[in-house]
Amino acid sequence: MNRIICDIHNAVQNSRKTVEFLNNNSKYSWVGEYPIAIVNEISRIDDKETLEKLNKINFFDAQGFSKRSYTQEELAYLQKHIPSAIKSAYCLCLRQKQGDTYSFREKFEHDRWKKVEDDGNFELLLTSSKFDEHASSKTIETELRDIMRNAKEIPSLKNIAFAWIVTLPQTTKIEDILELYFLDNYVYVEKGRKISYIAWSEQLTTISMREFVNKP
Repeated sequence: MNRIICDIHNAVQNSRKTVEFLNNNSKYSWVGEYPIAIVNEISRIDDKETLEKLNKINFFDAQGFSKRSYTQEELAYLQKHIPSAIKSAYCLCLRQKQGDTYSFREKFEHDRWKKVEDDGNFELLLTSSKFDEHASSKTIETELRDIMRNAKEIPSLKNIAFAWIVTLPQTTKIEDILELYFLDNYVYVEKGRKISYIAWSEQLTTISMREFVNKP
C-alpha cells in the first residue's frame, strides 16, 4: 500500500496528467475512466434518445437484458456516445494489465445496473475532486461521502483499497474531514496557492460513515 501511495504522491507532485504519469512511472497498471457498471434492463431506460441509441446497436437481448461481457471497444463506444448507460470510475489500479474483456453481473434479475466483477486483479480505487474558494466544508464532505457511498454499492470495489485526491485552495481547511474518515492516512502536495491532499484506506468498506463533520 505504501508503494501505491508513493506513486500517487509522485504523480500529483510532478504532473497534471495523473493517470498518464502513473502508467509511465509505476509497476502497477492504471486505467482511467474504468467502467464499473452498465445498465441491466431495457425497462430501466427512461430517456427516449438513450433508448433509441441502445436499440440501434442491439444492446438488449430478446428478453430486454444487456449481456454480461464487453470488449474495451464496446465500452469505449458507450462512454463516448451513450454515457447514461454506463458508470465509470476516475481510475482503477490493477495488479496486472487489463485484458480485453470486462465482465458485469446483476445481483437481482431486475436491478438497474450490472456491476463490474473482479477476477482478482483490482488493487485500489483512485478518485479525484477539485474545489474552488467558494466550496464549503459541508459541500466537500458531501461529495466525498457520495463518492464512497456509490463505490460501496459495487461489491468488487468496496473490498479493495481506496484513495481520494482532493485539490483546493490552501486557505480551505479540511483536516477535520480527512481525520474523521481516514485518521492520519493522508499526505499533501502544495502548488502555488493550491494544495492537493491524498487520503487513503486499505479497504473502502472499513471507512465508517456513521459520523459527520457537518451535520446533515
